[in-house]
Amino acid sequence: MIIDLVRTLAAVSVPIVVAVVGYQLNRRLKQLEADQWRNQELIKARLQYFGQLAPMLNDLMCYLTFIGRWKELTPPQVVAIKRDTDRLFFSVSPLFSQGAVEAYENFLGHCFETFGRWGADARIRSGFVRRREAAGNHWRTEWQEMFTYSEIDEIQESDLDEIRISYDKVLAALVDDVKLLVSRERYARAEVTINAH
Repeated sequence: MIIDLVRTLAAVSVPIVVAVVGYQLNRRLKQLEADQWRNQELIKARLQYFGQLAPMLNDLMCYLTFIGRWKELTPPQVVAIKRDTDRLFFSVSPLFSQGAVEAYENFLGHCFETFGRWGADARIRSGFVRRREAAGNHWRTEWQEMFTYSEIDEIQESDLDEIRISYDKVLAALVDDVKLLVSRERYARAEVTINAH
């Protein structure tokens, strides 16, 4: 009689255990699928925002290091690019890692002096003399106030290095967050420092 009871309990408990284990496995698989879908959507979003941010960051780096299309940009346009970049980046920053946020803030900190006088625009951490020479008759005297360097301050090679290095770091951090590629150490050429002299 006890043996029959044990056999009956065993026969009944096996399907119950299988059902419970199956239910738990199914729940876990659904959770993994949901996590995978969420990660894919996050990567898609990050990639989309990277595509919008990268050209603006590149314009800032080029202007500050005198390469690429820097002569096509006016100081007010550069400040506007900073505003647009900040608006986009900080509105989507929760989608990026803390490392990407810090790298972004570091890069912009090398490019601009912020939180000056109340109501005043950020100032470009550079000099205006070479830009004034390149602009010729298109230069406006009031633009000189948009720069942190005075007329006698020279742009140092180390200033350009800091901008390039911080630019490389922000791009690397954003690429790391996308997780589709392996980030590189350099995105801007080291030769940008030639433009210091």
